[in-house]
Order: sequence, then structure tokens, then C-alpha cells
Amino acid sequence: MNQCAPEKLTASGYSDHTLRSIKQYQGSQLGVSLFQLGSTVGLLLACYVLMYAGLTHGWWSVLLLTPLASGLSIRTFILQHDCGHGSLFKNRWTNDLVGRACSLLTLTPYDHWKKHHAVHHGSWNNMDTRGRLSDLYSDCMTVAEYKKMTRLNKFLYRISKNPILTIFVMPPIIFFIVYRIAFDTPRHWVRERLGVWLTNLCLILGYGALIWVVGLKFVALVSFMVIYPAAVTGVWLFLVQHKFEGVQWSENPQWNSFDAVVGGCSFLRLSGIFRWFTGDIGTHHVHHAAPGIPNYRLIACHEAHPVFQHVKVLSWRDGVREARVNTLWDEENRTMVNLHSVT
Repeated sequence: MNQCAPEKLTASGYSDHTLRSIKQYQGSQLGVSLFQLGSTVGLLLACYVLMYAGLTHGWWSVLLLTPLASGLSIRTFILQHDCGHGSLFKNRWTNDLVGRACSLLTLTPYDHWKKHHAVHHGSWNNMDTRGRLSDLYSDCMTVAEYKKMTRLNKFLYRISKNPILTIFVMPPIIFFIVYRIAFDTPRHWVRERLGVWLTNLCLILGYGALIWVVGLKFVALVSFMVIYPAAVTGVWLFLVQHKFEGVQWSENPQWNSFDAVVGGCSFLRLSGIFRWFTGDIGTHHVHHAAPGIPNYRLIACHEAHPVFQHVKVLSWRDGVREARVNTLWDEENRTMVNLHSVT
């Protein structure tokens, strides 16, 4: 009896058959994408209108609608994210147009973020490509590097990794201030630099008109109440999807995208409404395996491929715990360790 030959692996470690099967989930479905865009952005804009209109009757309407508006802001960011990967629509021009429009609601300059995110996708969890400011929440330092630091620098580093600072203080600074400048951007990224300033100009004009109508105090308070929870949640999602117990880092030339998918991305298993608001971005391993898969096909791709069964699964409670630990890479033992366990 003839035996089937083992499947040939690609350079990334996938079999040819598995890679083709995963890529079959790439490509948008126009009706679904349009419905997602209309329902998400439409509801978010409606929330803003109701919140500002309700201010004439007090702050109750704002308080009641803030959780919904924040959740819709996260989902709008996911749609912008899909546009950046060219997965929400088939046409690149359409993706870029929609992504730039969403950026005015997420306060995230589309072209600038898109370029940095593409760099992230090319080398995540690679020891030889660390140090990018744009990868602040997925980057790491080794135990050996930490031990070589002066006592003062160790103290400052521990402060910089304190969850209160990283999860609750830094996110609004990133979205309201850092994203207003072309940070960590080479001079030859002309389009990306221009995109930052054009986004800022549109925000100035839009928010300026809103301030003229309802006043600076109301605009500032409503914007902060909506964006702050969304920013905190978004940063937390990105953090726990790349820093968790069991995550693996590799050096060149050993690094490959297959190992980085299986060992460098978590599967944050959320439920119901949280999956909807986060656009299934918790299925992060599938997203990294094939960034062209739109958010609404990630779960189906995961369930169809046994190759993903070895990915680390986290609950939201695990995610809260992981955000407080595993901050240094122990090269000798090939594991992440708690910063405070190292002297």
C-alpha cells in the first residue's frame, strides 16, 4: 500500500496545503464590510450626536452612552486596522479612503500607523529587530540587558513598566499627543509624515467647529470620556496578545513567521459582545498568519485549521494578569519572567 508523502513545508514552517487553505480566508465580502462600516461608524456618530444634544439636559445621557461609544470607537479602530491591511475592501483606494475617514474618529493617523504596523508584522518577536518606539507594547528587554543597567536606570525602567503607567496613563497620551507627531519615522516616509499633518488639520477643523457650537469644556470632556476607555482597552489588547506566559522570542536566522504565529501570539478568547466590539482581534494568531483576512473571517479560519491548536489561549482574566507580569526575556531559559523577580 502506498503511503502519502509528508507535506512539504514552506520557509515559514507551514505546509503548502495549510498555507493555501489559510489564505483562502483572505479577501473581503463587500456586503459584510459595508454593513460593518455603516453600522459601526453610523452608531458611533449617532452616539456623539445624542451625547452633545443631551448635554442641555445634564450629563446623564453622556454617562449612559459612554460605554457604547467607547466600544464603537474600538470597533472603528479595528475597521481602520483592516483597511490598513487591505482586507476590508478589495480595492486599495477604497481601503485607504475608508481608513483615513476612520482615523478622524480614532485620532490615529492612518498612513503613519499603517506603515509602522506593517513593519511590526514583518518581524514581531524577533530579538534582532527590537527597539522601535512604535512597538513599545510588544517589545521586550532581556534579563542580561537589564542586569547591566545602572541602579538608577533599573529604577526608571521598573517605573516605566508599572501597569498603572503603561495601561492607564500612557494610552491617552499616545492617542491625544504622540499620534499628533510623526514619531519614530524616517525622513523618507514622506507620505506618512504628510498624513500626520493632514490628519491633524482635519481634526483641528472638525473639533474647532464643534467647539464653536458647544464649547471647549464639553468637547474636551465628551472626547476624553469616550476615547480614554477605548485607548486603555486597545493598548491592553495589543499588550496581552504579544506578552504572556509561554511566549517565545527568536533571533535571526532562526526567526520565522510560523513559529512567531504559534509561539508569539496569543488567542484571547472573549465572548459575545466583547468579540463584536473588538472585531475578533483576540484571534491574533490567525491575523498574523494571514493579515489579509478580514475581522469577520478570523474565527472561522481558526476553527478550520488544527495547526492553530498549539497557540496559547487566554481568558480576559488571564489577560488582566498577564498585563502585570512577564516583562523580561530570559535568554538562558527561553522564557519571559517577572521584572521584579530579577535583581
